[in-house]
Amino acid sequence: MFFMRLRRSAKWAFIVVVFAFAFSFLFAGVGSGGSGGDIVQEILGSRGSDAVKSAEKDVAKHPNNASGWIRLAQAYDGKDRRGDAINAYKKYLTLKPKDSSGFAQLGRLQEEVTTLRWYRYQKLQSELAVASGPTGSDPLQTLAGTDQLLSAYASLVSTKANSAYNSYINAAKAWEGTYKRYAKAVPVSSTLQRAQIEFQLAQAASSAGDYATAIKSYETYLRLTPKSPLAAQVRKVLVELRKASGG
Repeated sequence: MFFMRLRRSAKWAFIVVVFAFAFSFLFAGVGSGGSGGDIVQEILGSRGSDAVKSAEKDVAKHPNNASGWIRLAQAYDGKDRRGDAINAYKKYLTLKPKDSSGFAQLGRLQEEVTTLRWYRYQKLQSELAVASGPTGSDPLQTLAGTDQLLSAYASLVSTKANSAYNSYINAAKAWEGTYKRYAKAVPVSSTLQRAQIEFQLAQAASSAGDYATAIKSYETYLRLTPKSPLAAQVRKVLVELRKASGG
């Protein structure tokens, strides 16, 4: 799989990912028709212990009130309840489908979930490598059944690793889907913001194995910001993606 190979053999890719995450965080509230400043204020006001309960009561009374859903999303986010926050942001975006700041916050959370699931998969892969190592050189171990026990354990870890990988891919696809919608909500004339969206869309798409979208988005990023300090790294990523896609 390209994403795994890229992360093992091309350390510069990590720099790109880290920079993209930091850049996205800094500009998360910027957007046409968005409410970035209001979001920051909402977050700062949602630190109390009753923030979640208050917001939940609010949306129960007024389910079509967009401001109530964004308050609830931010309250969940403040409590590190990512799944609940993601669902609340999704509901908010059904009511405010052109609010770019909502897409930025939802995409940020989905990227975090994707990253966490990737690390869980990597951890299980490491366990599997240990469990699948050679053990048959000692005849006493073989006689005692160690090989059979390790084989059973390796099979169990392998099943968990496959499940973790599928979970990771599903998270990456959700992240990609959000950034596709985000890109549609922001015109190309908003050059800097749109370039950052295309960069993040490329990251999400490559994680999900959608190399065609990743290539297109990286190319758009370079066209919008040809003098970006990341241009050289992006061109290297493009070379790898084109190889992986057979292009």
